This record gives sequence, C-alpha cells and structure tokens, in this order.
Amino acid sequence: MESDSTCIVQYLVSCRMARKLIDAAIDEAERLGHTLSFAVVDTAGHLVASARMDSAPFVTVEIARGKAFASAATGGQPGENLDQRYRDNPMVWGNAGSLGYGAPMLPAIGSLPIRIDGRVIGAIGASGAPSAVDVAVITAAIEAVVGPIGS
Repeated sequence: MESDSTCIVQYLVSCRMARKLIDAAIDEAERLGHTLSFAVVDTAGHLVASARMDSAPFVTVEIARGKAFASAATGGQPGENLDQRYRDNPMVWGNAGSLGYGAPMLPAIGSLPIRIDGRVIGAIGASGAPSAVDVAVITAAIEAVVGPIGS
C-alpha cells in the first residue's frame, strides 16, 4: 500500500481569537458611539462566538451571523464584494439565502474574512450601524488582533 505524502491542513479561527476579535470590535464601536452585534464563524460557516451590545436591536446578531456566513461560504469574500454580486444577480442569492445553518446567508456590506498568513480562517460580521461603520469597526478589530488586513 502506497502512502500519500500530501496533507491538507485547514486553519480555523479559535474561540479565544473570536472572543478577542469581538472584544476589540466592542471597544471600537463604543469609541465611535454605536451599539452593534458581532458574529465570528469558521471557514465552514459554523458559529464560533457572537455578542450583542447592550441596546443593540435583537435581530442584529442574526444579521451579523448571516453576513459572516456569506463571507465564509464564498471563500472569504468581503461583504462589499458580496453586496455587488447580489446586485448583479439577485436570483442566485435569493435561492441560496436560506443555506446558513439556522442563520440567513446575507451578501451584505459588514463582513470581512479573517486571514492568518494569507489563509482564510473564518469571517466576522457586524450589524447595527450604517454599513460603513460596521466595516470600520470590524476592520479595526481584525487589525488589533490579527494585524493589518491584506498581509
């Protein structure tokens, strides 16, 4: 019997890292004067951690999860790209929207992939503020915990 020397290694966001990301996001949201919800998923779209800040609307945590799930499901596409894809072809996303393991798959601005050494290890989504604020907050969180985006 021949041995196979190839090995596929999958890196996943840890619970500890997810909590650090959420804590950093909460700090940034508070600094900006917003109350948001956050969700971190692994590359398979499974929820690792989530939080809803005090006074954030209850539905925002599910929206954040749906945004993060869509990013993970598409191999780490940021929400801005997914929003454009939805506008270009809403029929596809309308049919795929319910595939989110109990959360919707939302192709919307407010999600980013989490990368280590260029590999996608998960995604984070935010909801509860204007889209630009959602993105600014999770960008700051990723940069505080993981390092500059794109590296």
